[in-house]
Amino acid sequence: MSDYHIPVLLKESIDALNIRDHGIYVDTTLGGGGHTRAILERNETITVVSFDRDEDAIKQTASLQKEFSERLIIIRDNFANLRTGLALNRIKHIDGILFDLGVSSHQINSFERGFSFIYDTDLDMRMDQSAELTAFDVINKFPFEKLISIFYEYGEEKESGRIANAIVKNREIKEIGTTTELAEIIDRTVFSKQKIKAKARIFQAIRIFLNNELESLKIALEDSVKILHPSGRIAVISYHSLEDRIVKKFFKNEAIDCICPPDLLKCGCDKISTLKIISKKPILPTSTEISQNNRARSAKLRIAEKKEIL
Repeated sequence: MSDYHIPVLLKESIDALNIRDHGIYVDTTLGGGGHTRAILERNETITVVSFDRDEDAIKQTASLQKEFSERLIIIRDNFANLRTGLALNRIKHIDGILFDLGVSSHQINSFERGFSFIYDTDLDMRMDQSAELTAFDVINKFPFEKLISIFYEYGEEKESGRIANAIVKNREIKEIGTTTELAEIIDRTVFSKQKIKAKARIFQAIRIFLNNELESLKIALEDSVKILHPSGRIAVISYHSLEDRIVKKFFKNEAIDCICPPDLLKCGCDKISTLKIISKKPILPTSTEISQNNRARSAKLRIAEKKEIL
């Protein structure tokens, strides 16, 4: 297993896909290739298509690509472009799809990427290094109201206003260029015992906004249902409440036949359910896995299956 990234809930997520002979399966985040490899090794007759917008991740999995060259297709793109990427490879339907959301261990531990406040480096946080907008631009150029919106919506930070105000005052004197400078501003602004959590929330918020993570997830989930064969599975590993709520709500909405108001005597929406929820409650990592991989501590796996649409 690569030390580039330790895959979370590995056995549980591969089992969740219910892999069938000669199927086509999608891993929406190649990362270190751990989940992709496990899918390929589960059944030697299947094909796996893996997406990743991080060029570094693709370079790091060169040996995997060589080993499984006949059964592995790697697409450098955001998984929001799932259907387009598959269509370009003449794939119309798939038999299962796995989402491992968030950032990889390697991205967090690569100090130059600026994902963590632990390392002193430039404010970057781009998953796609070819993208123009960086965390530096967000912190130094976005107006006060926009910063509050980002911190509160994507970080659920209660001190969003105070932190945004402190950032604006500091950048009027000097540009905020590094992760350490931003972390120190948050430290000076938050007076409670929540300093570390506040820093984690602010960095998370900037990263999610910058990489359009939540909107990409919504688009990809909708497209997954459209291209899955009946009985095909969607498995999603999320790491924070924002992602998990989106997945839970999506699965629930796709599993019901009617969304009309309860006081309406006759259904007028003509909605047809497309999914069957397999995991009524999220599957969580074991204490053993958490002790071996701290990143797994907040992980939740949800599973749904495509219905036969009559």
